[in-house]
Amino acid sequence: MTSSKGKVFRNVIYTTLGKGATLVCIAVTSSIVARNLSPSDYGVVGFAGIIIGFLSHFGDVGVGSAAVRRPSLGENELQTAFTLKLVLSILAFLAAYLIAPFAHLFFQHPATANVIRLLAFDFPLSVIGFTAWVMLTREQNYRALVIPGVIGTFVRSILAITLVLYGWKYWAVVVADVGATLAYGVATQLAKRIPYRFHFDFPDAEEYLRFGIPLVGSGIFIFLVMNMDNFLVGSHLGSAQLGYYALAFTWGSFICGLLWDTVNNVLLPAFSAIQDDTVAMRRWYLKTVDLVAFVAVVANTALLANAHYFLVTFLGKGTGKWLPAANAFKILCIYGVVRAITEPVGNCIMARGRTKILLHANMLAGAVELGLILLALRTGRIELVAAAVLIAYSSASIILLPFVRRELSVGIGDILAQIWPVAPAMIIGCLITTLLPGSFGNTMITLACRGLITASVVALTHGLCSRFRCFQEASGMISQNLARVRV
Repeated sequence: MTSSKGKVFRNVIYTTLGKGATLVCIAVTSSIVARNLSPSDYGVVGFAGIIIGFLSHFGDVGVGSAAVRRPSLGENELQTAFTLKLVLSILAFLAAYLIAPFAHLFFQHPATANVIRLLAFDFPLSVIGFTAWVMLTREQNYRALVIPGVIGTFVRSILAITLVLYGWKYWAVVVADVGATLAYGVATQLAKRIPYRFHFDFPDAEEYLRFGIPLVGSGIFIFLVMNMDNFLVGSHLGSAQLGYYALAFTWGSFICGLLWDTVNNVLLPAFSAIQDDTVAMRRWYLKTVDLVAFVAVVANTALLANAHYFLVTFLGKGTGKWLPAANAFKILCIYGVVRAITEPVGNCIMARGRTKILLHANMLAGAVELGLILLALRTGRIELVAAAVLIAYSSASIILLPFVRRELSVGIGDILAQIWPVAPAMIIGCLITTLLPGSFGNTMITLACRGLITASVVALTHGLCSRFRCFQEASGMISQNLARVRV
């Protein structure tokens, strides 16, 4: 595998364009679904997603990432990865069916078991485009990978909107998710047609598992960090409170999830290509932190500063149905910025094959979160649960910072030099937004204007503090790629 600054930038652009199209679909779909589902219905889907999300770590075991980062990948090695992935997915599917009847012990809703059973079909369906995804990712051909992502999101949106308007309630979201997985897999396979062949070589499988098993452990603790809050809120406070919290978490972490899909996923094969070049990895890591910090603070401050209007106008259709989620939502917007800044180090760790570092970091975060959430639940306030998640996720830096200092020669001062403009940009953006008229945001158009004003103030403040280095870097790479096209 080879990588270059221009190639990585083009891949980010391709992925960003695809995510821009899917963002429109997601925004429209989320608004319609939130307006037509009750908090309790939203909670059912959220709880079932916790179970499926937990089992998904066993349905992959990092086999895909292990295949992507290999210096060379022959046909036998690829087919071994495919066979291993198929076996693990079937086992996860069966495990979901075995667990489903016991779900009512933790979440009192009659449909929970059947929702889990239907979502379990995501596991075998995810195998359809697996080998094509591995090869396209190794080739860093994100231009081809954009189309399946757009198709999957489009199918999810059409199914969810159509079914929810026909009164399917939470089943609309479940069926849409399974349909999107199928559409994505088929589209990926068509993008690079690789014949399905079964082959199993024990040394290759052992190598994949050696790389992936620590990721499973890490994934379990990531699951705890990301979903323990939902699980405990649902089991202790009920489906309605889980619905409020799940919606707050979904939107508070939406941008960092989008950044992971657009930037960080592109960087895994790029970092793998330069895994032995510490100087290059250091440079790319700091540039990535700078970029994602800028994007995250602009987007999440726009949500944070306009939380009331977003919940009432955009999601509540002019009602206060979702306002109990407001304080948790604001805290989770800050969490989204912290998470976006932290996640790029995961690519460096995986590219270096040091997956145990992720395991240890997430073990610490999971332990801290469990303790804090149990205390927060005694108050019955979901905003304190959100604060516990923010503190717990931040605690992982105790493990991650020594890694970047030791492996990449990046100190705390180097990181602060990249991210310090985030604080003044967020503060000034929120202060300026409070000066806007109270009635400015009661319609979709005025809400969009409020968000645009906030985002513009944040971007300008960040640019002044950082001397507009993000803009300069982006413009330089655009110029280089345009020159390449002309040649």
